[in-house]
Amino acid sequence: MNTKFTNVIKMNNVQEMLAGGKRRVVAAGALGILDEEGCKRAPPQKFPTDTAGAMSEPDRFPFVDRIITHDPYSEIVTECTLSTERFPFLADHSIDGTPYHPGVMAMEMFAQSALLLYPMCILEGFSDVKFGLPIKLTKEEARIRIKAEFSGQDHNSLFIRCHLESDLVNSKGEIFGEPIIHHEAMVRLLKEGAPRDAKIPFTDSPGRGKASFQPSFIYDRFFHGPRFQVHGGLIKGITDQNDLGADGVALLRTQLPNSQLFKDEPALLESLPMLIEACFQNAGLVAMEVDDISSLPIGIEECEVLKIPAKRDELRVRSYRRGQEDDGVTIHDAVVFDRNQKPIVSLTGLRLKGMAPVPDELRFNLKRKKK
Repeated sequence: MNTKFTNVIKMNNVQEMLAGGKRRVVAAGALGILDEEGCKRAPPQKFPTDTAGAMSEPDRFPFVDRIITHDPYSEIVTECTLSTERFPFLADHSIDGTPYHPGVMAMEMFAQSALLLYPMCILEGFSDVKFGLPIKLTKEEARIRIKAEFSGQDHNSLFIRCHLESDLVNSKGEIFGEPIIHHEAMVRLLKEGAPRDAKIPFTDSPGRGKASFQPSFIYDRFFHGPRFQVHGGLIKGITDQNDLGADGVALLRTQLPNSQLFKDEPALLESLPMLIEACFQNAGLVAMEVDDISSLPIGIEECEVLKIPAKRDELRVRSYRRGQEDDGVTIHDAVVFDRNQKPIVSLTGLRLKGMAPVPDELRFNLKRKKK
């Protein structure tokens, strides 16, 4: 049959189907380029009542664009498309002009997916966090997925194993090979009504000292832009027996130089990622001072999310360098405290990987009292 004539028949049928008419038109399979207006859609998904109720809250789950698969209380796969337009914080977490998706926001994605799997629970913390191949936005958008699956439970906690993955895409936009797994963690959810039994690495708090080294000192040494400048300044150097550390000021989200992390605000974040980031940066400053290296986080043994700080709180962060492993990896513990010296977030076994030596002109030493 003449190709031009065939195309005319196809277009007449499409117009009949989309615009209405006296004849019935049956479409089988995918319409391909004939469905430019997106009339053919996947059937609506059905979720348990508690999951559907959680999704209906407008401020929650800013990293969940859609749920790809959902086996209630067993497994969920969610998808998110990253861009600097939707997530402005990405622009302030860039290296040489290329945005990198922050590890703390990957942890937040894990928390959100786990809570969609068990909406009746609350976030307790994370275990065995591993930061692998970073997610770079070399194009305007990057599509990623979170897979969360039930792994086990004890008397008060559920354990949800999560990983973040993306597809390999060639220059034609075609997907090939197996997905890349970037980051992994075990999310711990507290059962409804269960008590916390969190263990924090230390209880000695920083007190209420003021910053001796201002944020400008810190961000002359770090790459972070205003939305990720979570450190309000170094207060002093400290010691715990033979372990060196530092006290600093941790900033609430509302206290950041630029607090608009998302295009659509407000956006509720479950895991207090900016306070976890303050721990990363405080420990990074200690590694910079002691080891003369600039570092990035590669893992956390245990992270506890203990309480939500008051809206106008004044927070402090304390971290200790606990040791060193091969390949320039240093080990740290860190805790963020509120103005009443109660712990908010704690990290045990934070591992930082040395990436580059600190230039001579940026090296520094903190004064410490001898015990």
